[in-house]
Amino acid sequence: MTRPHWALPLLFAAACAGPDTSRLTADVAWMADDAREGRRAGTSGEAETTEWLAARLEALGLQPAGEGGGWFQEFGVELPPEERAGTELWAHGVRHAGPESIRPLFCTVSGDLLSAPLVLCGYGVQDEERNWLDYGSAPALPEGAVALVTRGLPRGAGGDDTDASHDDATWGFQGSLFHKVMVAKGFGAAAVLIAQHPDDPSPPVSFDAGSGAVAGIPCVMITAEVAESLAPGYAEGIELLDGMERRIAQAPLAVCEVGLHVRVAREVGSARNVLARLKGGDAPIVVFGAHLDHLGYGGPGSLAVGTREIHNGADDNASGCAVLLEAARLLSEGDPPAGDVIFAFWSGEELGLLGSRHFARNPTVDMKLIACNLNLDMVGRAGDGRLNVLGAGSSPAFEGWLAEAGPAAGLELTVSLSAAGLGGSDHQVFLERGIPVLHLFSGLHTDYHRPSDDIEGFEAEGAAKVTTLALDLLARSQAAPLPFTESELEEASGGRDRVGFRVKFGTVPDYTWDGGGLLLSGTSPGSPAERAGMLPGDLLHEVGGMEIITIHDFVHFLRIHKPGDVILARFERDGEEMETTVTLESRELE
Repeated sequence: MTRPHWALPLLFAAACAGPDTSRLTADVAWMADDAREGRRAGTSGEAETTEWLAARLEALGLQPAGEGGGWFQEFGVELPPEERAGTELWAHGVRHAGPESIRPLFCTVSGDLLSAPLVLCGYGVQDEERNWLDYGSAPALPEGAVALVTRGLPRGAGGDDTDASHDDATWGFQGSLFHKVMVAKGFGAAAVLIAQHPDDPSPPVSFDAGSGAVAGIPCVMITAEVAESLAPGYAEGIELLDGMERRIAQAPLAVCEVGLHVRVAREVGSARNVLARLKGGDAPIVVFGAHLDHLGYGGPGSLAVGTREIHNGADDNASGCAVLLEAARLLSEGDPPAGDVIFAFWSGEELGLLGSRHFARNPTVDMKLIACNLNLDMVGRAGDGRLNVLGAGSSPAFEGWLAEAGPAAGLELTVSLSAAGLGGSDHQVFLERGIPVLHLFSGLHTDYHRPSDDIEGFEAEGAAKVTTLALDLLARSQAAPLPFTESELEEASGGRDRVGFRVKFGTVPDYTWDGGGLLLSGTSPGSPAERAGMLPGDLLHEVGGMEIITIHDFVHFLRIHKPGDVILARFERDGEEMETTVTLESRELE
């Protein structure tokens, strides 16, 4: 009896043994153990994880599909910067050292200046619209100069007199530490000292290894006491500036010679994808993937701002890797699939899809032979039987498949038929190359990108259902041709993509929302959206006079605005229309 091709996947899935919840739980527990130290790409925890994955795949009888006939595909990643001993400053025969006096700034590089002119530059603000020009009209500072600027904004002219790192609606981003450094660099400074305000007795802020900004010159923070010793009269001079409404006359003033050593480590490590092949028949290849890395001890991407705790990433994405391993086991124990399956454990996803992008530029299989990409990212919270599927609009076949496969796996699917495949995970790389994708995702939660995303939250029964669904979809994708649906990929990256926008708004969209507007599942801590009072469940309809119909409208809004813009946001909360003003921040602050 000849069966229709659509029935083959269901028969294939039924022939397989069921997923083993104990294996799924054990695999998530191993990857999310503190011993892995958060699996940040390029670290020893990530390297240990890749060795473990390769051993598991080899034990299943799969073939290596990495570079040179091995299991791995290596690529370089920037490691978190580290403060090292030896940062010091000296002038007038006095040496200043130690964290109570001087600390490297988050955006600094290591460097040495043995003797350089120290130039007083006020608050380091150069704003012609407000007639506040701390650098005067001089085209440049003296060659090799070290700029001394004060943290914060002029207090008598509408500035923020409490927290210099907090953007003020009047001055925009002028108080940003990074902005001050880059302005000084633009005027030719070889190094920058940022001093606390004379009224602030606090020690320098701690070195923030989590910030991604790099100024390219040495820059440190010092106390007001150290600034006074370098430039006697510092406190009196800042008091005078605080009383001014404008500053346009005085050029920066050189006061003495200083020496400076700054010691931080900015190193590049080696990360690696783990790639395996399960041989099948003549049908097209399917790349079945999940990212293996997470956030290490926090830093960029962490929503636990300022913490230095291990982010174990049980859901994100030990869960996806566990499902992928279980699928590999079940497939290897059954009849060969209709075509080859590439099991891809990507690294560097949390740093900007680095591993999958490296693979796409340096493929170990012919990209033209790939029928589709199935991506698993955060599938460990499907215990309620619900699962999101994104990217289903990338091929016309997917909608019908999912309507059958979801119930067969015991899952209620929320399907996004957008061809854009929003979600900011590794499937985006395949979309950009005209390859259909399905992205399985059990949803955001309060543990997302926080240290609390640990094994206790893993829901093995739900992950087992996801495994069954994924195997069904895999078989379907090799049973019939998959045409690709074009989409507007330039604006589709949205979501967690950190590249291409100058401004930070701070919303966390609900990517499964198909209605009008932008539904928020949350806001980033300390972000403009949070400070403006926006909450999970708010439905954003208008920002800065632009109507928001889809996430593409919001992405366009981010592209055309600049840091410091104050915009009116209109949104709906519990059926009530509301509005608030939001001051956009520079992404350089992250």
